[in-house]
Amino acid sequence: MTALPTTPAPASAPRGRPRDPARAARILEAAVALIAEVGYDRATVEAIAERAGVGKPTIYRRWSGKAEIVAAAIRARKGSATPADTGTLRGDLRALVDHLRATLRGEDVQLAAGLTRLLRSSEELAGLFREHVVAVERERWRIVLDRAAARGELPARDAVSPLVADIGPALVFSRVMFSGDPIDDAFADDLVDGVLLPAIAARLPADRD
Repeated sequence: MTALPTTPAPASAPRGRPRDPARAARILEAAVALIAEVGYDRATVEAIAERAGVGKPTIYRRWSGKAEIVAAAIRARKGSATPADTGTLRGDLRALVDHLRATLRGEDVQLAAGLTRLLRSSEELAGLFREHVVAVERERWRIVLDRAAARGELPARDAVSPLVADIGPALVFSRVMFSGDPIDDAFADDLVDGVLLPAIAARLPADRD
């Protein structure tokens, strides 16, 4: 006797509501703003949820706790870890500086100032910054130097002092937080042409073409 063909069971519908990117962004913004105001240790998941206008279960469906929320917020503000590939070392350096300028504009300045003030008082927050800010910026720099070496603009990435990677962020941050001097296009060009490229060239072999 021939078996009758079976009808495939209908696919089960996904459970729960799909995650809303706008809601996640609101939670991350609330977390950063709250920490800047009251400090990392005093900013609880409950307080973050209340500020974002969501329930705690909404947060815990996405992140395991406060540290993960802050890490996600920092990554969202920093953007992609892969810098723009312009085809030249100078162009890539200028893109790095432009990225730094973009992350420290408008209300982000006050948030950055508030968070920076807290780094000495919270080892956990400082660790998150080292991992998701300092390490990411240095990795962006490494990528730019590796590209330049592959193009033949540098003999090797290791020919450049690793300290150069901290110059751009330090000068941009100093202008925004302390001196109040502009970080306009003229500043970006001067930083690249007058500081970063000479600092790179200072360690290169003198007999290079």
